Amino acid sequence: MVGVGRRTVTVGPKYVAIQRDLVRRIGRAEFRVGAALPSQRELSQEYGVSLMTLRQALSALEEQGIVEQVTGRGTFVRAHRVPYPATGLGSIADELAVQGIAMSTRVLRVAMASATAPVADRLGVLVGEPVLEVERLRLVGELPVVHQVSAVPGPFAEALADADFDSASLYGLLAERCGAIPVRAAESITPLAIDAGVAGLLGVEPGALGLRSDRLASDAHDTALVYDRAVLVSERMVVTIERELSAAGSSFQYRVD
Repeated sequence: MVGVGRRTVTVGPKYVAIQRDLVRRIGRAEFRVGAALPSQRELSQEYGVSLMTLRQALSALEEQGIVEQVTGRGTFVRAHRVPYPATGLGSIADELAVQGIAMSTRVLRVAMASATAPVADRLGVLVGEPVLEVERLRLVGELPVVHQVSAVPGPFAEALADADFDSASLYGLLAERCGAIPVRAAESITPLAIDAGVAGLLGVEPGALGLRSDRLASDAHDTALVYDRAVLVSERMVVTIERELSAAGSSFQYRVD
């Protein structure tokens, strides 16, 4: 367990917790671009770890291009706002924003809940463990297009429990408050008949054709960050996949139809 910033984070090795917290502090401009971080000895004392552990965290940040270590001078911040990947790894709203489409969010519920078996299996936690559930309705103009429930595990849930999801992105808050940045996501999309409860929220008839998206976003250490369950109205949204023989691989996008 490492005491970091405003919360105590216990996910993964100590150096990972320190790395995440330094990302969070840089993202909040506590350490500004071009400025030096406190010395390694000061940081190791602040976090209560050995110099070796602290150096592991700094090396990881340097590999990500967030800091630069200059021999004999110290460690310097290269970016005071840490970006998190959007296309393919952020939320549906992030995806559409990249395309210039404004999607508004109506927050329906934010609450701690007990992980059900499907949620626990995806997040790698025990059934019944507390998770933060964020239920939202996504709209383009006045038209609802997506119903989404996001589950966030463990200490990340604690850090986001008091967040304002009306005005802030879940993935942005994970980066800002927890230093947690998704680098991979596994998503499956299946057709379904929209049930009465969700159909009412989306303004369609019960049984209307929809698409269900199940997506798990993880960080560079394979720690699960968010499990998203979304229902998309088929007549209003389409998912496209473009494949190209190149190092970039496939391109995945949501589009408003």
